[in-house]
Amino acid sequence: MRPVTLHAAETTVRLELLGEELRRHRETAGMSLAEVTAKTGISTSKLSRLENGRRPHKLDDVEALLAIYGVGESRRDDLVALARDATEPTAWPEQRPSATLRVLESKADMLVDYQATLVPALLQTVPYAQAVLREVDMAEEPSVEDRTADRIRRQAVLRRPRPPRYYAILTEAALRTPVGGHDVMRGQLRYLMEAGEKPDVTIRVVPRLGHGHPGLRGSFRRMQFPNRGALVLLENRTSSLFVEDSVEVKRYDQVVVELLSVALDEAASARLIAEVGGFSG
Repeated sequence: MRPVTLHAAETTVRLELLGEELRRHRETAGMSLAEVTAKTGISTSKLSRLENGRRPHKLDDVEALLAIYGVGESRRDDLVALARDATEPTAWPEQRPSATLRVLESKADMLVDYQATLVPALLQTVPYAQAVLREVDMAEEPSVEDRTADRIRRQAVLRRPRPPRYYAILTEAALRTPVGGHDVMRGQLRYLMEAGEKPDVTIRVVPRLGHGHPGLRGSFRRMQFPNRGALVLLENRTSSLFVEDSVEVKRYDQVVVELLSVALDEAASARLIAEVGGFSG
């Protein structure tokens, strides 16, 4: 893997999305670039660079712009987190991703989520998410409730009137590992069956195979944005990493194609989920 850091390019997908959000909020506030300059002292040329997703930018400038545009506190916090992450190296500590992910997921028109050992976060129930944080992530107890709430809030993207196309690819092992115990897992599997019936959600299960496959290298998430490139998110226990280089993203695209070629189709995946959960027969 050869991820390209932000310092290697004038702009990135994340910077472009931040610029688009700044422009949208300025236009919603009914302000011209000249009016913003008069209020903030930020030059029109710098504002133009910000809105076109060009670096560098100062976090203080972004915070000031969001304030005069009247952006709500929750969305403002998410965009400030995106601005902070977009000017740092592509790896950031595990406590920070949720705010940035909410922005990215809200702008994506397609999400592909491959999980080698767990149910994808956007399809987790509250009890399952709590169990993952406690049993797998070894999160400190005071943070479990807040981090679970963040994870569930991110799921709102799939309930929008026009949600992104969502492909969840998971392994049979993820279905059979009783995270949280039998009752929690059974509720999670029932929810997967319900989620798979939504028109914009596709769930495919990679069954136990008699050979290896590219998914054995680990989980990843691919996000596609309208009129832009895609990015891949890799997460481990202590940090997360964006891959934005188009050559590297294409390698993950090949992995997706291979995973879909060995996965069960939607109907067979649903039957396996029902079988493991004890809902069939």
